[in-house]
Amino acid sequence: MYNLTFHLFVFFLVSLLILPFFLLTMVFIVYERIQAYLDDLKGHERKLRNIDYLISVFENEESSIEQLEEALKAFEEYFLHFGNAAKDSKEYQGCIDFVSAFSKCPKMDIDRVVRSRESFVEANPNYKKEIETVIGSALKNREERKGKK
Repeated sequence: MYNLTFHLFVFFLVSLLILPFFLLTMVFIVYERIQAYLDDLKGHERKLRNIDYLISVFENEESSIEQLEEALKAFEEYFLHFGNAAKDSKEYQGCIDFVSAFSKCPKMDIDRVVRSRESFVEANPNYKKEIETVIGSALKNREERKGKK
């Protein structure tokens, strides 16, 4: 009916007209994937700003060394300075609970705990006695548990 040139012309014309639709679709798909990735990162960052989550990482026996290091860095970044929090406040208790969980964690090297104790005390000289007491008793309990096994 029509020759081959006409069919090729129509094919290229239709392809050219549909091309912007495909490009916009691809841009939209890539944009949505980037948004999902950024939302995931934001959710993870939000978790790292929660002291209860950080404590749970150290209390969980299945946590990897990388997760423990990440939780310790997050604590040092967001919660290291207790400030002038009263000893009966929730913030103070959360920080002390973290120090205790960190010290009790069997995957953390004792030398690392001692070095961290020094940085905790240096950042919070008002609470030196409390920090050293918590870490000392946690290390003692850790050694006793190790001796029982």
